Amino acid sequence: MSERLDSWKEIAGYLRRDVRTVQRWAAERGLPVHRVPGGEKPRVFALKPELEAWLRTSPVEPAEPPSVAVLPFANLTGDKENEYFSDGLADEIINALIRVPGLRVTARTSAFAFRGKEQDVREIGARLGAAALVEGSVRREANRVRVSAQLVSAEDGHHLWSECYDRELAGIFAIQDEIARAIALALKVRLAPGPLVERPTEDLEAYHLWLKGRCAGLQYTPEGVARARECFTAALARDPRFPLPYVSLADLLFQAATFGFIRPAEAARQVKEAVLKALALDDRLGEAHALLGVLRGVLEYDWAGAGRAFERALELSAGAATVLVRHAWNFLVPKLRIAEALEEMREAAVRDPLSPVVHSYFGLVLTAARDYGPAAEECQIAVELAPGLWMPHWFLGWALIFQGKTEEGALHCRYPYDHYPREPLCTGGMCLVFGWVGCMDEARRMFAELEQIARTAWVPPLAFVWAYLGLRDDRVYEWLEKAIDDRDPAVTHMPFMPIYDGLRGDPRFQALLQRIGLG
Repeated sequence: MSERLDSWKEIAGYLRRDVRTVQRWAAERGLPVHRVPGGEKPRVFALKPELEAWLRTSPVEPAEPPSVAVLPFANLTGDKENEYFSDGLADEIINALIRVPGLRVTARTSAFAFRGKEQDVREIGARLGAAALVEGSVRREANRVRVSAQLVSAEDGHHLWSECYDRELAGIFAIQDEIARAIALALKVRLAPGPLVERPTEDLEAYHLWLKGRCAGLQYTPEGVARARECFTAALARDPRFPLPYVSLADLLFQAATFGFIRPAEAARQVKEAVLKALALDDRLGEAHALLGVLRGVLEYDWAGAGRAFERALELSAGAATVLVRHAWNFLVPKLRIAEALEEMREAAVRDPLSPVVHSYFGLVLTAARDYGPAAEECQIAVELAPGLWMPHWFLGWALIFQGKTEEGALHCRYPYDHYPREPLCTGGMCLVFGWVGCMDEARRMFAELEQIARTAWVPPLAFVWAYLGLRDDRVYEWLEKAIDDRDPAVTHMPFMPIYDGLRGDPRFQALLQRIGLG
């Protein structure tokens, strides 16, 4: 057997820790990890005898909390259209376990990255930083459902618990609760009285519509947003007292406004209405409180109200990576509490280590900290996890540009434009990129293209903000005013993003910061 371990993943698996813990030990506690010179990416190796010697002499850290990852349940129904149902079952078990104090739960994105892949449970556990894995299968036939689930040790593959449930379809929520409770008990976690999963609606068709919409919305495309919105609206038409579609609809509308699919001012009203309706129906929804924090801060500029909403969200869902990311990016960073934001992003990356979105936003927070090398590394991880997703390319491109790697950075920034050439934000963004790197003829060509789009379609003011920044044109202040009036979420990036550094000394810019409560 080889005495050499040739990657962070192998080292983490050998030490039975997640990759980030091992990297922290190497940086802070002298874990003997050797660097391999050369190449674009840092390569490492470790020798088992050296690791064992280090373990014998190093102070032992407190035992890590029990950790679990719920892998996607296999859909045995024979119809791929039913995959949303098996995914929804696993997702709701994850959401239930997140609310258990003292239990660290891997987020959905990372756990679902292993769908359809034959890998050893020890390797999966090492990559996810999870000591135990939940596997299962679902079969739906008419009005009945059969669910099999098992909990296995990621250390040796031994079964810790297993059960099979054969029920009426209406009993699906009870099955979710029983599985979540059994997992927590098998991991020896103390449970409070009462169910972990409560029945959110009496209308099963409304529940199915919500699950379908949530799957569609994860595509982050205009088509996916439209399909998801249809599903959420249909679910609420069937049961207006079902709180979860309100939360999902609010999230969807905010993302659509952020990406320029709909007008932010219109979205702000609808997001607020949906979030408040969800909380009126169930005040214990941590995701809804986090969205309320986003609304109060980046859309209403009520930062005190945002802080209170996020405090409640963290109280209810401290283990949710999405809540940590939202708090870090939409509250801590605009308030220039960068060190705190970095800590929360590190924790989010531990809980969702294979999420391209988490790594992308981690890279953005590092960019806000002016730590461009690590920012590019995080965004590169995101690109490798999801090569077809436009967002990581855009964030990676800017991290590289700020490092002075303009040609490579501009190539990544161009990815969204090449795939969505008529999207105004992509065109305005490329005008900024070309202007920033000194290609003014190309910047002017992009500006002409943006003006042409504006003759026949609505263009978010932010697209012109970016364009005028690239052209070094004072009309940028006029369009920043319009973006604020339009409640574009991205105006709250003004206090920290490097693209605005050239404006900071101008009194007009300081006045704009005062308008959004971030002066």
